[in-house]
Amino acid sequence: MKLKMRYLYMEVHKTLRLLPRMLLQAILLMAVIGILALCGVKSMEKEPLAVGVDVAIVLEEDNALTQMAVGFVESMESVSEFCSFRQVSEKEGFALLEQGEVAALILLPEQLVEGIVNGQNPTVEIYFPRQAGLEALLFRELTDAGAGLLNVAQAEIYSAGDTAAAYGLTEQLSAMEMEIDSYNLAFALDRLALYEREQLSVTGQMNLWQYFAASAAVLFVLLSGMALYPVMQPEPLVFRRQLARQGIGFLWQDFCQWLCGLLGVGLISLLLAAAMGTVLAVWGRSGLELQLFQSGGGAGDRWAAVLLSALGILLVSTFIYWLYSLADSRISGILLLFAVSMAMVYCSGGFVPSLLLPETMQRIGGRLPTAWLIQAAGGIFAGYGAGTVRECAAGMCAYTILLGGCAWLCRRRDR
Repeated sequence: MKLKMRYLYMEVHKTLRLLPRMLLQAILLMAVIGILALCGVKSMEKEPLAVGVDVAIVLEEDNALTQMAVGFVESMESVSEFCSFRQVSEKEGFALLEQGEVAALILLPEQLVEGIVNGQNPTVEIYFPRQAGLEALLFRELTDAGAGLLNVAQAEIYSAGDTAAAYGLTEQLSAMEMEIDSYNLAFALDRLALYEREQLSVTGQMNLWQYFAASAAVLFVLLSGMALYPVMQPEPLVFRRQLARQGIGFLWQDFCQWLCGLLGVGLISLLLAAAMGTVLAVWGRSGLELQLFQSGGGAGDRWAAVLLSALGILLVSTFIYWLYSLADSRISGILLLFAVSMAMVYCSGGFVPSLLLPETMQRIGGRLPTAWLIQAAGGIFAGYGAGTVRECAAGMCAYTILLGGCAWLCRRRDR
């Protein structure tokens, strides 16, 4: 037993000796992730890309009904968000179209509204430039969609008229046409009739700041394991067998390496917590802190946060230990840790909320250990809902036992 404790002391001493270098690497990693996060926040603050379409309209006559119809179309929300109209002469309109100052030119014929009412259906001519840009393509899609709606409406009216004439229901034709017109107007003007509305929360009870702060913290702790390879790397088989002959068994050797990795992950996690606490203390009750803690009532349940943080450190250290047990060199181990960590965080919604991912990826990501880690870390900011602590604790304990057993089997295979 004395030899075992001495071996444990040597491993811990090696870990503490390498600790400054590991912390420096973790700080550099934190700086890189911080810069990327800052760039992401700045990009989110920018105004979204807006496409504006300038359209020229030519009226063949000064008709009050046509003017009213044009004004009605201009005031529609779905149109005014993208299109701006200006009335010009035909010669001026073609000149603007040739110069590329407008995305389309619309020629409205005489007696437009009257022709629609009496069934003549006059033709509206729309011209696009030869080199159509994004604005012209967008407006063309809008006009095609509008033409399709009009074709359907006309087919309905004509079908109703033919049906009424065939069955002697001409007296009810007016009521039928009004009902068809009401349906088409509701379909065209009320956009809710085109879509089903379903409210989804892509981040659960966390807001975006809290969700991505939790995801970044999990990703940082996972990737910081790249600095722990000297502590958790498998020793040469000859050396392991020599230690076993001295009374230090393989299982004890594996436990000591895992324990030193746990120490490293714990210290790096404390470093992360101290850095986040310092940033929030420096900024006081300003923008970021309000965004992080605005819905969680402070740090949430402190005991639950401590428990899940401890379980998270156990899980992460066991996960890193298992990956290093699979690798046969430093480079392969670090690359394996980086690739698996990035893939797991992505599938669990760390980069894009999981509800926005394909359904198959949602099911896979919801069962990965990183999903529990993100929930546990997010609870520190937003608080823990009913049953969340129990679910996260059960999931992390199960994965810790599973990955620990897999790591033990891998180390046992190498003997």
